[in-house]
Amino acid sequence: MTGPGSHRDSRGRRDEKHRRAALPLALAGVLLLAACAPATDASWQPAAFPAARVAVAAFPAALDPATVPSLRGLRIRNDAVGLQARVALLPGQSPVNDRMIGAVRDAIGGREAATGVGYAPEVQPRGAGLGDRSCVADSTRLPAAALLADPRLGPAGGTGTAVACDIVTAAGPYLGVRMRTVTGDAAAITADTSATLYTDLRTGETVSAEALWTAEAGPALWGDIVEALRRDAGALSLAPVQPPDEAGLAVIGSALTRSVPQAGTIVIEIPAGFSPPELQALGIVATTEPLAVAVPLEVATPFLTPFGAGLVGAVASALPFEAPAAVPAGLETIDCELVPCVALTYDDGPSGFTPAILDELRARGAAATFYVMGEKARGYADTLRRMRDEGHEIANHSWNHPSLPSLTDEQVAAQLRDTSAAIQNVVGERPKSFRPPYGEYNQNVLRIAGLPAILWDVDTFDYQRPGVDTLLARAVDAPRPGSIVLMHDIHPGTAEAAAAMYDGLLDRGFSLVTVTQIFEGDLPASGAWTSGR
Repeated sequence: MTGPGSHRDSRGRRDEKHRRAALPLALAGVLLLAACAPATDASWQPAAFPAARVAVAAFPAALDPATVPSLRGLRIRNDAVGLQARVALLPGQSPVNDRMIGAVRDAIGGREAATGVGYAPEVQPRGAGLGDRSCVADSTRLPAAALLADPRLGPAGGTGTAVACDIVTAAGPYLGVRMRTVTGDAAAITADTSATLYTDLRTGETVSAEALWTAEAGPALWGDIVEALRRDAGALSLAPVQPPDEAGLAVIGSALTRSVPQAGTIVIEIPAGFSPPELQALGIVATTEPLAVAVPLEVATPFLTPFGAGLVGAVASALPFEAPAAVPAGLETIDCELVPCVALTYDDGPSGFTPAILDELRARGAAATFYVMGEKARGYADTLRRMRDEGHEIANHSWNHPSLPSLTDEQVAAQLRDTSAAIQNVVGERPKSFRPPYGEYNQNVLRIAGLPAILWDVDTFDYQRPGVDTLLARAVDAPRPGSIVLMHDIHPGTAEAAAAMYDGLLDRGFSLVTVTQIFEGDLPASGAWTSGR
């Protein structure tokens, strides 16, 4: 008799037997299917997403101004109207200089209108730090409020107008400068404009950045730029980009005004607020910050003007900058109605101390006027020629330093005539002004001289041999814009104080110029003058 347990064991053994019998059949089926499968291709890759023709990139860094030779920094700080400006000028006169100075003048005009205060050159107390006058690298890329608040760049207290500059290109004969003007304060920015200028040093041709491109560039690049921004936002769409409307083209036009060539690309800046339909479809109502887009040269080249092609080629070839020849400081065109000027003058030389004074002037790109005694001209011919070659002004201080009003007419004429002839024999040019010894003159002396008599409004009394601190207080703290400062290059203390004196004046914001420069390059025909203002 078999029970229920015996029945279950018997059925289990039958099921296991059937499973073992089915296994070879299943394996045979798998092998049969494998034999029918196609062969695999180890080199197969999925289709790639089409490469973009342009791409969102990092903004190119500005050049270090110290690496770009021959540029002359100009810096103005004027608290009366609320302005600070920095500009990088080429030597001499050039169209790009005119445009940069024009931007500063426009900023001044805006501040005059806003404050009701007329502009006049202004200096600051010692310690103002205005001796540093070059561009501050990447200052034009600062947020507007940060630019205004930076004491190196913005107006006093951060309220008013700042004009900043950057060197963006220096390759071959081309120089590129970006200027930015920001007005407002930390609470509100009322104006923020920029311009990127390029100049060809060979011809003087100067253009804004948009002139690197033909009129077809904006419409032609539209699709590539929108596609680059769409991809940067994370989209993988292959839907065609819609044609631009007038507003969209205006944005691209604005972007081209901020073009900077780099090796292999031209970087343009898409301003904040750009809102093509392709971005709106991604939930981006408008871009919230400027974006840099790099356009490869093979994409850009068909849309470059001849000037643009020359510039881009120089940058792509990494041509060394063809720096223009420096112009001696005393021969530069200086607008002393725009920048605060002081004329340093030295009497009674030359002497063995004069070369050290010339060394310090040259080291700072500064100029002075030397009132030379005729009896010393031949003995110090090399020093006089150095003065001439380095752009300083050489003027007449009589033959041997008598009080001119005490002399006869013939003696006065001889003192001045013989001195001018001695100077001309050495340097090839006659003086255009004279300084009467001791500052003593009368109308008869002026009539005989036939030259303007240049006196002074700041006397350092260096002939009294004061200590250096006293001399600096007189020479650095006393001058005002337009001052003519009296010193003598025959005293050792005057030569020893020269470096600190020049640095102190530059720190206050002064430009150190010749007497002719302080009169805007046009000396008075006659009369006696104590200052340039």
